[in-house]
Amino acid sequence: MFTIPLYYFLFLHAFFLLVFFVFLFINISHLAHTGAFTFISYSFTFLILILSVITLLATWQALLGTNWNQPITLFNTEWIKHIFTF
Repeated sequence: MFTIPLYYFLFLHAFFLLVFFVFLFINISHLAHTGAFTFISYSFTFLILILSVITLLATWQALLGTNWNQPITLFNTEWIKHIFTF
C-alpha cells in the first residue's frame, strides 16, 4: 500500500500560487515598462486581481476544517489479492 499525507498537496498548491503571483507581478511590471496605461489594460488587470482574491478566499473557506495529516492511499494491493482469491 502506498500512502502520502494530504499536506503534500498543500505544498503543491502553495508552489502553484507562488508561480501565479510571480507571473502576475511580471504582467504588472510589463504594463509599467511599456507604458500601456490604457483603460482596457487597467480593467483586465483589475479583473484578474479581483478574481484571484475571490478564488483565494473561497479556497481558504473550503479548506478551513481540513485535517492535513490524513493519509491518502495512492495505490492499494488489497484489490489484487481480492480478485485472485478463490
